[in-house]
Amino acid sequence: MHTNTISDAIIRVRDLTVRFGERTIFENVSFDVPRGKVFVILGGSGCGKSTLLRTLTGLVTPAQGSISYDEAEFIGSVHEARRAILRKFGILFQSGGLFASMTLAENIALPIQEATNLNEERISEIVAIKLASVGLQSFDAFLPAEISGGMKKRAGIARAMALDPEILFFDEPSAGLDPISSAALDNLIRELNKALGTTMIVVTHELQSIDAIADEVIMLDKSARGIIARGTLSEVKAHTEDKRVYNFFHRIAE
Repeated sequence: MHTNTISDAIIRVRDLTVRFGERTIFENVSFDVPRGKVFVILGGSGCGKSTLLRTLTGLVTPAQGSISYDEAEFIGSVHEARRAILRKFGILFQSGGLFASMTLAENIALPIQEATNLNEERISEIVAIKLASVGLQSFDAFLPAEISGGMKKRAGIARAMALDPEILFFDEPSAGLDPISSAALDNLIRELNKALGTTMIVVTHELQSIDAIADEVIMLDKSARGIIARGTLSEVKAHTEDKRVYNFFHRIAE
């Protein structure tokens, strides 16, 4: 199967192992994320997809292994070195992660206010651009409770993009959405990737979303405690020698 060369990898993961107490979630996981692509982490429930994403973003500390962003080692980094890496990415959590008491504009302005010394006029201009990029230019004064689930996800993406990150992480972006809203969100992810060239790492088990957005994938398996397939989407779909991979893509219960 396809393997990324070092030169085109923005993230390199080597021998990553995560344990919670005596329970091993995955072990000795290694892969590269190609720059500017939509990279999907897929697999069945309980295989460690979201745990892997949280490890990549520093929310979970692994038992062993390394994660590097553009040659800079993330595991064990501290102070300014760690902050420099954290500034490279934005995150869309399953819920959207918006503050309920703040308008959409205020939610998006918050990370800009915290990370920069820009004046309010310039911040307002950036907020307007980010809202327009996700089709919410007329909803700046709305509270999260006043908009739909799909719109909350779009607003969450706008906030994740507030500081123009090189990498965007999405944790189950279609969770809780109806099929139409889910398809619209998939289209938005592809459009933003094409327009901005931002590397995107998406955790999902939704087959339609995987088909719509994935450039490259890795598939995790709970029993294997690691990766059982990797490559382009077409390569992984053709990986019929592993029954677990075949069953996943053909929705066959074991």
